Amino acid sequence: MGDFYDSDIGLQTADVLILPSSFLKTLWKELTDGFGEAEAPGAFFRCGESIGVNLAANYYEDTGQIDALLNRAWAEAGLGLLFVLEANPEKVVCKVESLLEVNVIGIAHPCSFTSGCLAGMLKGIMQHPYSVEEEMVGEDTRVFTFTPM
Repeated sequence: MGDFYDSDIGLQTADVLILPSSFLKTLWKELTDGFGEAEAPGAFFRCGESIGVNLAANYYEDTGQIDALLNRAWAEAGLGLLFVLEANPEKVVCKVESLLEVNVIGIAHPCSFTSGCLAGMLKGIMQHPYSVEEEMVGEDTRVFTFTPM
């Protein structure tokens, strides 16, 4: 299957596979069983990052509108409600509410997949990698601060 042009939204769209939310829980379990608790978050982050880069493929044309492009790419992810609090080339701060990852993996774990997905989107939009710091601000709400690497 190749990419197709979606005339409703006017974009070239990558192949999309819709999965139940339990997929994240299964992936997390397989990663922790295979790599262990210490290594699994890094692998989970890289899985999310890869998806984020692909979701951002259509949105890298105007880096002056980081917040708008990030919101457009995030809408395809379906992982929670995104609020871009600050967006400039030096730092991007996002709040995500109603995080799917918290609901399927639990509040005790960092949201590695979500932060990876957002970092991947930024990498796709800005064409360079980002580091991330995560702050818990509620049971299913996190604030992520991204800085270029």
